[in-house]
Amino acid sequence: MGTALVAGLAVSAGAQTVLIDIGNVDSFRGVNTPSPDLNGNYWTSVWSGAFYPNIVDIDGNVTEIDFGFSSAAGTDSYNGPAGATDVGTPASNVPNTDIDAVALGNLGVKEAAFDFYVSSTFQIQGLDPSKTYDLTLFGSHKYNNDNTTRYTAYTDGTFTTPVASTDLLIGVDGNHNRDTVATLSGLVPQVGNILYIGFAGANGGSGYLNSLQLTAVPEPTAMLLMLSGAALVFGIRRR
Repeated sequence: MGTALVAGLAVSAGAQTVLIDIGNVDSFRGVNTPSPDLNGNYWTSVWSGAFYPNIVDIDGNVTEIDFGFSSAAGTDSYNGPAGATDVGTPASNVPNTDIDAVALGNLGVKEAAFDFYVSSTFQIQGLDPSKTYDLTLFGSHKYNNDNTTRYTAYTDGTFTTPVASTDLLIGVDGNHNRDTVATLSGLVPQVGNILYIGFAGANGGSGYLNSLQLTAVPEPTAMLLMLSGAALVFGIRRR
């Protein structure tokens, strides 16, 4: 039992997570995600017309992480998980959002899944160069000219040299993705301690992104130090 407790402490102490809703009340037919949401998690809802410094983590703590778009081909909620949404009162369509909340985990929140951006690039800044990052992405849309979206991490702000990519089936004909995410694992901050991310259709068409989760993973040395420190604390208490 003591070992399990120590491991749990190390994970919670080392893993910082942020949740980002791609689209908000300022984007076309968009809505904000409640913060905290029904699960008690905190979000940052973003659009391409603003830069977001020091966003909060999943527990509501202010971080040094910044978010901003570099380019955006469009934004909407129409033909997303909520189907045909209304221009005047998009929030009234949120209850129609069809997702499997359990399968999507922290991203399984209707407001976060509701709206999306199309074929865009963005930067996640202020990252810790001693850590790697896992990026979990949810994209969902009906009636596509490209059913698969490719999410790519690049070396710098030119978005020309990829370092990692992953594909996600975001919808086929009238059916949208409701329960599957894509993950870019072990990402290393690039120039300026930044992640440079872009997404587009894998076959040359449009790509979609509705929400994302970024989790910091401590380097192995740091994890071992935390484990050792926690074990020492437990050892002293047991004496």
